[in-house]
Amino acid sequence: MKKISETEQTILQLATDLIQTRGVNGFSYAEIATVMGIKKASIHYYFPKKQDLIAKVLDRYNQSFVTELERIRGKKDDFSQHLQDFVKLYRRNLESGKICLCSMLATEHYSLSESINQAVQDFFQLNIQWLQGLFEEENHFSHQAEDFFATVQGAQLIANSTGDLTHFDQLLTDKIKTIQKK
Repeated sequence: MKKISETEQTILQLATDLIQTRGVNGFSYAEIATVMGIKKASIHYYFPKKQDLIAKVLDRYNQSFVTELERIRGKKDDFSQHLQDFVKLYRRNLESGKICLCSMLATEHYSLSESINQAVQDFFQLNIQWLQGLFEEENHFSHQAEDFFATVQGAQLIANSTGDLTHFDQLLTDKIKTIQKK
């Protein structure tokens, strides 16, 4: 894997934060350049087009998320704790005033390339498949995994729009309890 420069790393982190808070259409290279104290041309050196930047941000985010899922799965916790840990991945973003990168990108799919949209769909499918594995191990129906994932996604959007995590926490706590009863 190619080692990336500190400048490229900073560009990627700023872009990630901006996409997660404002969306792709809510920031520009000029804004990143101003924050970093560099010229826009420096950003174009690393990422000739905004789609190139988005693709790299998305790839890094997805890799990091997969690592987190593997970490959760590697723990010897019970089913309920695995679900709670999964929810925490989404809650962490909300605590920072952000939402999941792929959730934000999904809202802007009309302005994104086909390859970006496919990567977002792949991310969602990865989440569902990971959850299906958990549910099947507990002899739950695999369609419950899709239902749970949709609940997490919806709760995240509502919490982000209201700035209140209370409903997010309560809804998902109740959802996990309901699943355990089945």
